[in-house]
Amino acid sequence: MTDQNGLGTLIDLMPPPVDAGARVDWEAVQRAWGLVFPSDFKGFLTHYGGGLLLDLDLGVLMPSAVTPETCDEPGAPKGGMGFITADTRATWMDTEPTGIAAAAEDLVTWGADGSADLYCWLTHGTPEDWPVVLFSHGDDTWTRFDCGMTEFLSRVLRADTRAEAMRGSALWGAGLRRV
Repeated sequence: MTDQNGLGTLIDLMPPPVDAGARVDWEAVQRAWGLVFPSDFKGFLTHYGGGLLLDLDLGVLMPSAVTPETCDEPGAPKGGMGFITADTRATWMDTEPTGIAAAAEDLVTWGADGSADLYCWLTHGTPEDWPVVLFSHGDDTWTRFDCGMTEFLSRVLRADTRAEAMRGSALWGAGLRRV
């Protein structure tokens, strides 16, 4: 499901700012999480770091591995991304979503915006097959998108009807406005 062309399309729509990329110790992060992250997410962070552009109001969460020396909070080995994922899972339980076959533990949050919307993966199958699941805080709904992270972002930035649930977002069609 993950389409590496999604990352290429995203870069064409929104070229990353100079020096925007981030380095991640993937071995440590994946050990802390007990899973392998999708390759398009890794590529996104390499090019963009933690977000597209500030005016688009989307923060992509940076995975990290912290130690008891740097943080003694429960869940610390997963860093801030782990804390937000824990909140997402609690939200899943509180909102009792319908139409998406998943347990709260199947969600990993990769992004959030200023409206408290949460961008997640449903970690079923291989990482390259993880679909995006969006929690819209305004109406407490969950929507599944059968594509990977960068393809999802490309669809939204192009105002693609396959991402219609994002129509009210600052991201909707933003790639077309910048051309």
